[in-house]
Amino acid sequence: MEEDQMLQQILAISEGFGARCRKFTGAVTVEVFRAFLIRHGFAVSLRDVFIRGVPVEIDLLLPAKSAAAKHRILYEPDQVICALEVKKLGSFGEPAVKAIKKNFDAITQRHSNIRCAYVTLEERKGYTRIPTQSKIGYPCFTLFLHWTTKGNLQREATGDWTRLLGFLHKTCGTD
Repeated sequence: MEEDQMLQQILAISEGFGARCRKFTGAVTVEVFRAFLIRHGFAVSLRDVFIRGVPVEIDLLLPAKSAAAKHRILYEPDQVICALEVKKLGSFGEPAVKAIKKNFDAITQRHSNIRCAYVTLEERKGYTRIPTQSKIGYPCFTLFLHWTTKGNLQREATGDWTRLLGFLHKTCGTD
C-alpha cells in the first residue's frame, strides 16, 4: 500500500536525524506527503505558504497548475484550490482542534472558493480529541491508527489515503 511506503519513508528520515525533534519530523512529514501528491499529478506548493490577505501559515496548498507564487510562498486567492493542514501525529487536544477550525474558517470566510482539509499520518486509536469533520466542519483524513499491545507499537491503515486522493481529485477537477 502506498501509505505504508509513505510512513516508512517518514520514519526512516526522522530516525536518521539523530535526535528526537517534533519540528523536524513535522517538516519531513509535509515534504514526503508533498512528494506523494506530486507523484499523483497534483500541483502542490512548497510547505509553509500563505494566501494574500489571510494571516494564516498553511502547510500545503494545491494551486491551479498555472499559478505562480510570489516570493515562492505567497499565492493570490484565485490561484488556490485547496489548503491542507498536515500532521505526523495528529492533534494534541481540543485547543489544537479549535485552532485548525479557526484557521480554516479564516481562509474560507474570505475566499469561499478555497476548500480546506486536515490530514494526519497517524493518530492514537481510541483518542477522542481529534479533528473530525463534525468538530471542525471540514474534511479530515487519518492515514493510520496506532496503539500498543504488550509494549509493541501496532499500526493499521485506515483506507483514508484512497479517500483523500479521491477528495483531492474531485476538488481539483482531475478525476
